[in-house]
Amino acid sequence: MASHRVAYRIGGLILLALLLRWAGGMDHALFPDEGSSYFFSRLPVAVISCSLCDPHPPIYYLLLKGIGMLAQREAWLRLPSLLAGGLAVPLTWATAHLLMAEWARWPRRTAWLAAALVAVAPLAVWYSREARPYALLATLTLLLVWSGLRWVQRPGAGRALLYLLVGWSALWTDYGALLGWAGLNLLLLSGWPWQSAAAQAGHGRRWAGLQIILFTPLLLWWLLSAQLTALRHMSYQAIFLAVQAQAVGLPVTPAAAGRIIATALLGAAGLAVLAALLLRHSQRARRLVAHPASTSALLILLLVLALLGAWPRLYTVKRHLNVLLPFVAIAASVALSWTAPRLRLWRVVAGALLMVNLLASGVMLLRAPHSAWREIVSTLRAQTAPGDLILVDELDAPVFAYYWGSALGWQPLRARHLPAATRDTTDAARVWLAGSSTPYRDLHQALPAQWGGGHTAVQRHDWLDAAITLYEVSTPAAPGPPLSQTLRWGLDILSPLDITCPR
Repeated sequence: MASHRVAYRIGGLILLALLLRWAGGMDHALFPDEGSSYFFSRLPVAVISCSLCDPHPPIYYLLLKGIGMLAQREAWLRLPSLLAGGLAVPLTWATAHLLMAEWARWPRRTAWLAAALVAVAPLAVWYSREARPYALLATLTLLLVWSGLRWVQRPGAGRALLYLLVGWSALWTDYGALLGWAGLNLLLLSGWPWQSAAAQAGHGRRWAGLQIILFTPLLLWWLLSAQLTALRHMSYQAIFLAVQAQAVGLPVTPAAAGRIIATALLGAAGLAVLAALLLRHSQRARRLVAHPASTSALLILLLVLALLGAWPRLYTVKRHLNVLLPFVAIAASVALSWTAPRLRLWRVVAGALLMVNLLASGVMLLRAPHSAWREIVSTLRAQTAPGDLILVDELDAPVFAYYWGSALGWQPLRARHLPAATRDTTDAARVWLAGSSTPYRDLHQALPAQWGGGHTAVQRHDWLDAAITLYEVSTPAAPGPPLSQTLRWGLDILSPLDITCPR
């Protein structure tokens, strides 16, 4: 295919991806996690780079810091994610073309299908509309895999340097890049690109050396920064799993959930290594990969990712799946080329896959939840009176501050300071409490028992996952119901206001 035709097609797919991600605008209200991204980006560079108690590397926050110097509106804060989502399309095409040129029956069509799937997949669309690092992470991970494959095909100093620079960028953006790095190394362990044993051995030694160079700066940074401590304090994933398990009647605690997550990761890694070794040493295993059942499994997985992307739940899980999405799209496209006996059938199935993903993205854009925090702040500005005190859940304080601005009259409510909440609000006749209202976090229900003895809720405004309540000083009242175990766990979630890790 002529180079100008390739450029036109790639440009058309990028334009489609950007238009789909821009649909409805990018200036909708920030979610609490996005507010935390902005809050961290306002900190000094030295704090972001070395001492910040957040279980994410610093590059994305430093990037947002640069964007914030130009403008601070929601659309600008989401601009890096939007552009990264557009760049993921040509990178998917390039990775598929490089990786599968010798495997697919119609290699060019296979690469185009994979790129088109990433352009319209709801997972990719959603994370390209967030002021969070996950769209940039997916793009950098693709670039990491692509640059690594190019070095393996033809080792050289320039390609090694490109791989290292991309790898450092990806790993210092988010640790989810380890998924792509692990997948690349599993592919090489499986024997790709099926060279002679001598050539593989020579490449293997040099490749291992590259990995040592790649990870040494990261390990040194871990030792010199607060990152290891921040990772030890990271608890929201275990709490999320425990809350979901409790909802279906399983007696799982966050500690047990943490062990389940660790065991599942180790088990998945072991199975992946075993599968790679089987592919390396067994022709029968390679034939099984090309079996129609394997193709069906990959196509079903692709459809599941489309449905998950359109479902407004499980964001803690889906952001990791977004990193894997381009590689699932590539694998499904190649598998389809193996099993579709005729080009006409391939076109029908490929068109159906694209249509399902496009429709799922449309549904997601129409039905996706929107943050209430801009409206919450507007409601408080309209209804608060002089002398009122506004308390804001510490997890929501950054996004509240973004919309409230520099005006006074509010303060964050720290979970570990809840017992003192009654004493600290005795001078205010009216107290407003604003915060999330979810199955694992709701300070409206977590207020201490003595609070009910001095304050009565007289007004409440509810949104999908947040609420504000007005309390007035009153005569002693009966305390509310005891706090559920799941909400107690939510009080242990690391606060974005803990700039340095608690001891």
